[in-house]
Amino acid sequence: MKRYILKKSRIKIKGVFKVLLIIILSVMAIKLGTIGGDILFRWDKKIIRSIDVENYRSNLKATLPIIDTIYNSGNVSVSLTGYIKDVIQGIFHFDMDSPATILGAQSPYFFSYYIDGYQKQLAQNQGSKPYFYIAEIEGSDIPKDEKKNPEKSAPEPTYPASSISYTVEEDDRKGTPENNPVTYNDIAISNNDTNYKIDIKELMSEPLKLNFDKKGPKVLIYHTHTNEAYLKDISELEKSGVPSRTNDARYNVVRIGEELANIFRKKYGIEVIHNATMHNYPSDTGCYARSLNTATSILKSYPSIKIVLDLHRDGLGGEKKLRVATQINNKSVARIMFVVGTDAAGLEHPNWRENLKLAITLQQKLNEKYPGITRPIYISYNRYNQHLTPGALIVEIGGDGNTIDECLESTKYLAEVISEVINNK
Repeated sequence: MKRYILKKSRIKIKGVFKVLLIIILSVMAIKLGTIGGDILFRWDKKIIRSIDVENYRSNLKATLPIIDTIYNSGNVSVSLTGYIKDVIQGIFHFDMDSPATILGAQSPYFFSYYIDGYQKQLAQNQGSKPYFYIAEIEGSDIPKDEKKNPEKSAPEPTYPASSISYTVEEDDRKGTPENNPVTYNDIAISNNDTNYKIDIKELMSEPLKLNFDKKGPKVLIYHTHTNEAYLKDISELEKSGVPSRTNDARYNVVRIGEELANIFRKKYGIEVIHNATMHNYPSDTGCYARSLNTATSILKSYPSIKIVLDLHRDGLGGEKKLRVATQINNKSVARIMFVVGTDAAGLEHPNWRENLKLAITLQQKLNEKYPGITRPIYISYNRYNQHLTPGALIVEIGGDGNTIDECLESTKYLAEVISEVINNK
């Protein structure tokens, strides 16, 4: 009996020893592999550099569609817990890492106090005034509780983000004035937001600093105001109660972005990423911060992207619709406007004039080929995430008084001139 117990004990000890040995050897193999990889990388970096990453990525995406889905979602570095947090935030509208947002989401009294009471008190302590709004996304582009600076010289200062953030660093856009634009040849620029002097002739004489030599996608299309809607039919223009926002992608800017992307791919052979993440749900508040995260993640994954288009449609807000259309080839076409952000609000954006050069180039090409299709370029006080790359622009295709068909028609002209820039024509 003793021999049997002793034998059984030895077997258990051997089993434990084997498991420990396997663990130790595994750890050693990982360590040796890491050290070997580091040595190889230092010894000859050309081996690493010669790998065609885009071909490997394309093969993986073709084999595993989920990879393509994740990369196009903009969530290229998220974890399982990150996805769970996003789901909870989408359903209950609070951040698991911020208890204050839980209170704000569940208690209207707390939310009201934070917005109306706490922010005002904080402003008084800091010797400034609050600047924020709570944006409604259905039916109107103008937030009901919007608070704006009565002085036209500049918006009031924004608060730094705190543990519960209902403020935004970028102001929403609701109808763009076109009063007294600066013009030069076929170029027109409205600069009502800033005091910057724009020398169009000088900017046109400078070449674009965009290099499209890297393999991979060249263009990113995304939407900060993802649910901005168009008319289904021109008969809706005079009707009341027609919403300016919709989550139906057949009739909002997502449809326009997908059409533009398809033209790039099929007609011009240009790889493009079209991201349709809903950035302004449940409201416009914080949407530019959310779209910034999306765009940053995609650009990290695809360094070949040099042109970034935040595609919107314009609008006046309220019941009245903004209609901007012209006739091209006997068809009604929505007019196009480029919006260029600056550093006027104090946000870092030293190279905004590079974005302006791209806008000028595109407007000039469009006006030469299709007179009347563009509206004046708008120079904005806000940055609108355009610090990410010298090829970043907001593109307003039509307004909420344009039909979806008019805006779909515009995309082929926009794709044509952008393809000429990419192909250096």
